[in-house]
Amino acid sequence: MTLILARGTRELFDPTSLVEDYLDVARPRKRRFSWPFYDSLVTNGRPDVLVTGDYLAPALLGAPVDADVMAGLVSMQQPLQEALAALPSVAHLAQATDADCDAVAALWAVLDDEHVDTADIKPSLVAKVLHRKRPGLIPVWDSRVFTFYRDAGCVLINRQEHCWEDYLRQLTLAMREDLQANPTAFAELTALAPADGPTLTPLRALDIVVWMSQATES
Repeated sequence: MTLILARGTRELFDPTSLVEDYLDVARPRKRRFSWPFYDSLVTNGRPDVLVTGDYLAPALLGAPVDADVMAGLVSMQQPLQEALAALPSVAHLAQATDADCDAVAALWAVLDDEHVDTADIKPSLVAKVLHRKRPGLIPVWDSRVFTFYRDAGCVLINRQEHCWEDYLRQLTLAMREDLQANPTAFAELTALAPADGPTLTPLRALDIVVWMSQATES
């Protein structure tokens, strides 16, 4: 299987092996990935309601959550909660409209608010908090994934003209296109997840293959 991603500019060979490696729970100590611990972490079980337990989830993806980070997340809980509650009911990003993608990008609008102290909060941390609430719709990403799409020209960076909400709109639209362009491949990739574990959504599978492919290049 080969995946053509980032609007046809990037070709990933053997994504099946990348996903299988990431899902391998038998990996030795110090070499384990976040699956299935991040994806199956139990907080309140509500896709539309944030609780402080959700703010600890990024630690399982290698993003430490100390007291300063927790304080920052708690301080922006109300706008994050409002944006989360405003998300459309569509379950998967591949089925989302442009307006739906705008609603997803609006989750990061709080980071553009000059009245909110975001000094300890990275945009990727917000993604790692929120993805678990709607794992088929909200992208989870870090610098590897962002760089993959930025270098392919899918996300145009200009801090004078754009804000984080703009960047996430571009990223969300690019990831939606990749999911729509490869439906059969992502159906096969999601089927690799064990039946007795958490559900692997196409969007999470996309994050995994991009992240793992960038790891092998670094």
